[in-house]
Amino acid sequence: MPPDRAKIIGISRHRLSTDGDGVTTLVAFHGCPLRCHYCLNPQSLGDSDRFKEYTPQSLYDEVRIDELYFIATNGGVTFGGGEPALRPDFIRRFRELCGPSWRLTLETSLNVPQENIEALLPVVDSWIID
Repeated sequence: MPPDRAKIIGISRHRLSTDGDGVTTLVAFHGCPLRCHYCLNPQSLGDSDRFKEYTPQSLYDEVRIDELYFIATNGGVTFGGGEPALRPDFIRRFRELCGPSWRLTLETSLNVPQENIEALLPVVDSWIID
């Protein structure tokens, strides 16, 4: 898939104290290099044709409805999945759109190429590593 597009298995809004500080929106990417027996999102491994495809701009347009919550509570968007660190270009472009006011959190296994993590270090505010 091109770096300007990503398949998303779900978007969950108005989350409190589960995916980072403040009010957050969880964006779950399709795809993961692992096949954990205890996977919390096994749908991220399934048929990728049934999930909605987003560009960074279309995702930003969908989640920015909660911008006031993000800013007022020091919240933002948590990227999970699947494995969001497989999509560093997408996440970097999303950061350009939302600016520094939103907190970006990445929930990752770190089981990706090192250059993916290095590309995300300047744009991700917090990391949840599992």
